[in-house]
Amino acid sequence: MKKSHLIVLMAALAAGTAAAEGTVAGTTIENTASASFQDPANAGTTLTSNSNTVSTTVLPLPGFDIVYNDSTADGNTISTTPILTTGAVPGQKVTTGYSVLNNGNVTLTVNLAADTTGAASGQTVQYYLADASGNPTGAPITSVIVPVDDPSTPADEGIVKIVQVVTLPTDPALITPSSIFGASPEGSVTGTAGADPLVTPGNGYATGTTVYEDGKAVNTDLQFVRITVFAPALDNNPNTNPSTPVDSAGNPITDPALVPPSQTVQIPTETTGKTGDATPVVPTTGYITPGAPAGDPTPGGTPIVPNVAGDIQIAYPKADTNTNPDTVVFSNNLTNTSGATDKVQLFPALADGTPDPAYTYNAATGTFTNTTTGVVIRFLDPVTGAVILASTDPNNPTTALYPTVTVPTGSTVVYRTEVTYPDPNDSAVIAPVTVLIGADSLKDAAIVSDSTTTNTILPPSAQFGDATGTLGAVSTPAPIQTVNPNGTQSGVASPDLTDATAVFPMDVVNNGQYNDSYTLSGSVTLNLVGGGTVTVPVLYYAPDGSLLPRLSTDPASPDYTKFITPVIAPGTEYKPYAVVQVPAGTLTGDYTVTQNAVGNYSTIPMTDANNVIRVAPDGNVAVAKFVAKSGVTAASNPVNGINNPANFTATGATGAKPGDDITYRITAKNNYNTTISNFFLSDTVPANTLFKSIQLLDTSGTVISTNVIYKVGSGAWGTTAPAAGLANPSVIYIALDANNDLIPDALAPATTLTAEFVVTVK
Repeated sequence: MKKSHLIVLMAALAAGTAAAEGTVAGTTIENTASASFQDPANAGTTLTSNSNTVSTTVLPLPGFDIVYNDSTADGNTISTTPILTTGAVPGQKVTTGYSVLNNGNVTLTVNLAADTTGAASGQTVQYYLADASGNPTGAPITSVIVPVDDPSTPADEGIVKIVQVVTLPTDPALITPSSIFGASPEGSVTGTAGADPLVTPGNGYATGTTVYEDGKAVNTDLQFVRITVFAPALDNNPNTNPSTPVDSAGNPITDPALVPPSQTVQIPTETTGKTGDATPVVPTTGYITPGAPAGDPTPGGTPIVPNVAGDIQIAYPKADTNTNPDTVVFSNNLTNTSGATDKVQLFPALADGTPDPAYTYNAATGTFTNTTTGVVIRFLDPVTGAVILASTDPNNPTTALYPTVTVPTGSTVVYRTEVTYPDPNDSAVIAPVTVLIGADSLKDAAIVSDSTTTNTILPPSAQFGDATGTLGAVSTPAPIQTVNPNGTQSGVASPDLTDATAVFPMDVVNNGQYNDSYTLSGSVTLNLVGGGTVTVPVLYYAPDGSLLPRLSTDPASPDYTKFITPVIAPGTEYKPYAVVQVPAGTLTGDYTVTQNAVGNYSTIPMTDANNVIRVAPDGNVAVAKFVAKSGVTAASNPVNGINNPANFTATGATGAKPGDDITYRITAKNNYNTTISNFFLSDTVPANTLFKSIQLLDTSGTVISTNVIYKVGSGAWGTTAPAAGLANPSVIYIALDANNDLIPDALAPATTLTAEFVVTVK
């Protein structure tokens, strides 16, 4: 300092002057002496005599210093300086104003160098002349010419203001939250004075010497600035209904309805289903995804359960009826406790916090797309639902590449993560959709998440069909179970062919990612002998042979024929038996059983319609023969299950005299459960009688006059009735022939054919 007059200098700095010392070097000081005396010749008159003029040149007395512009005392280190810049970010420029003072009487060229003792590597330090506002101007400088103050002017020419600019590195390897940067300008002057300053004045310092500020030793009169780096303090986690929520622009959210509060939601249970429980769920704390995006089948959204301790939240979407991509919207919180407002960019991340390269980002639409999995991610404003895009911070040199949100210190930003994923079908094995969301402060180096949170979607998927030896169900080929409708009813160990029960081993496979139980139902419509149909429900049995619980225990309820499986864990299957009890009197044929399964939570609908029940032929043909007898009541004398007509009897016939006719009624009934082909009636002419006539009757007893064919013995069928007079043992045949092909027609189940056969007693 100039003559160590610190108080004078500080006052001068406060007044904006350098308090220049002494007369400017090179000034000539001339002095002429004089003598004054009384004129001896003239009393009262004073005479003056001058000496010769003596000239003296003022020699240089140099002095200089660099000081803070704000009058802070210098002479510090990077660790002791009171000039601090905190929360600096990568690439930030920290400017500090200084004054270079000429404390001597000669113009000096002051060299400028940066002392960075104690600072981390990687920073850049430059010096500039300051403009009138104290900002850097022009190109960087390494020295400055500081003139001497001219006492004859009101301005102080002995001050030159400069600006030190410290630029922080952007390389993540060079800047961390623990890094300390900073610098001090260090002024020096190289001496130019000759051996005889009267001959070669120079700047007053010996030629070739280096003099530092205030003539002190090197590194002892410094003016450091200390720079510490911003340390992000972010907590990226699931929705927790924060007390100070803001939107993605940092604006407080005043409508609490826009922030989904914690609530009770129903999710798939981990326990076994119970009788009458069609929805195996358990209540837990969670929230419903905001809104109902396209493809989301759940009214009001999908239930989501946060696990704040694990920084994860799990969505349990239900199934839909289409193959369009499905969407789930998560609500996330981002809390800033760093002590300063932070701008944070969001992106899908890897486990190490770096952006996931599997996603391609479209900055115009704010969309991340995984071209391999088809997963699409967008970040949405919780108030407007608008897509959050990248934005920059004018005070931050780091460029935002991804959607950014502003998070005031001590506040929590609420943002929504929209995840859209493919839904090719609901039967194939499906993996969970897991998205790790990174939050990276724009105030640190590189793009690495400072806090991550995980959003997981557990999609549903299931199969229902015929059992296989391995995990999974099939729908081909069509299993066939043959039954005897008049056999006994049995359980799941039903043998084929001999009983009336059809049993199909089935598989219910949970190919999804959460537990679920399933409601099973099925039926088959059977044709009955004699006409009409009956719909028989499918009964479902557990592998141990016990009947599964019914959806309703009320036989009058349509849910009585619906059955519930136990809860099936993801990646496992349950093998029930589908049992159909075929009633007696069912016509032969192949009957397709239609079965349905539906997820009780997932709502996945499944159908199996390829199982076939083959009803085997069973029964007999009953034949009864009656003889005419007056006064006999109809149906009073049945034979083989066939009723006698009125005035006909099977026993106690009236006697006949020679020449009398004996009339017989012959009735055959098809008691099979299938049609009998080539059906005809026949009778042998009794001994002691002669054949008179034969004809067919309909159910009312009226003679059928058309489409009747006849045959005698081993002869051929024809349309001409046999001639009367044939004697025993002639056999007479008769049949219907509706298509006139001379082949007897078929007889349908439960139908009869009746012939009237008349002979004359010899």
